[in-house]
Amino acid sequence: MLPEVGSVSAPTLALVAGTIAAGGAGGYVLTAAIRRRRAEPTDEDFVQLRDTIAGLESVALVVPENPSVDALAASIGLRELCKEWGVAARVFAEGDVTSDDAKAFCNLFNLSLNVADDPLDEYDGAVAVGGGGTVPSFANRPPVVAVVRHRPAAVDHPLVVAGNEAGATSTIVARFIERAGRTPEQDVATALLYGIRAGTREFRRVRSREDFQAASFLQEFADQGTIDALRAPGMSGETFDVIGHAIGNRERRASFAVTNVGSVPSVSALEEAADTLLRLDGVSSAAAFGVHEDTVVTACRADDVRTSAMDVLSTAFDQTEALGGDADTATARVPLGLFSRVSSDQQGTLDELIDASTRKALFSSFEQA
Repeated sequence: MLPEVGSVSAPTLALVAGTIAAGGAGGYVLTAAIRRRRAEPTDEDFVQLRDTIAGLESVALVVPENPSVDALAASIGLRELCKEWGVAARVFAEGDVTSDDAKAFCNLFNLSLNVADDPLDEYDGAVAVGGGGTVPSFANRPPVVAVVRHRPAAVDHPLVVAGNEAGATSTIVARFIERAGRTPEQDVATALLYGIRAGTREFRRVRSREDFQAASFLQEFADQGTIDALRAPGMSGETFDVIGHAIGNRERRASFAVTNVGSVPSVSALEEAADTLLRLDGVSSAAAFGVHEDTVVTACRADDVRTSAMDVLSTAFDQTEALGGDADTATARVPLGLFSRVSSDQQGTLDELIDASTRKALFSSFEQA
């Protein structure tokens, strides 16, 4: 017998049942989702965000470097809301988009991203969308007027809209569109629905019924054919090789898996490797590390709601040039510094030191998580 579900609607339960049947998610997902009390973004959050943005003439919606599909989808939804509020909006990224999934998403939704490497002087304000960790400042040109992300790290900002129990930033934005009384355009609904599915890993990492309710709202308006195309974007040969190294070099302790992929052509290939480890039977948290442009980069993934990928990396590495992400996915970068100048004769020794020290730090952090 099902527990009390409160205001969960019949369409929501139908969507959940279909998801479990199609995706093979365990029954515990449904039970956990409908039992858990949520700390969702409130009407007050929506009103404050609307009033803040509506007071501007133009706004830059900024996603992190190499953004997740969830962040990209959320930015498309926020752009739609800005249009409703009479504000011109454009999506920017803090850095290049390199992952195959994100590139496929941008292509399908005709999303052109400029890199926000210069002050965005022509915009009245900026909104940081998705990601985690430090909020970009842009030297206050323009000022960051809001931060919209799910389960963020602690940030010092007057307006942070966060669904502490939402599994995706797209969930927050979808619920705001619903609260605005809007019928989303098909491409917006499709983008947000896929963003929720990507952010929650096909509803395997839901934190509340909020994700299911948002997906249920979008389902009616979305194009399933586009979602199917996004689920199989293809893979470059370089990424395929990196994943092969990741599987061959993996080490597992309990439900934690760690691998060293050596030198990698792109950070996105490393992230794909971490995602692959997470699919292994019995693995609930994984990390893949390698060297990219004289920097040791570590991508961490956590499927267990009790483990935060951001916490794992912040504990493992005391000092990082960049640490970003959220509870589900996070990336850390540790520059090699003077060690990047070692001769070829010493390269093997350096590789061994990187491998041993990084594995030790990650496993120790996983055990504390």
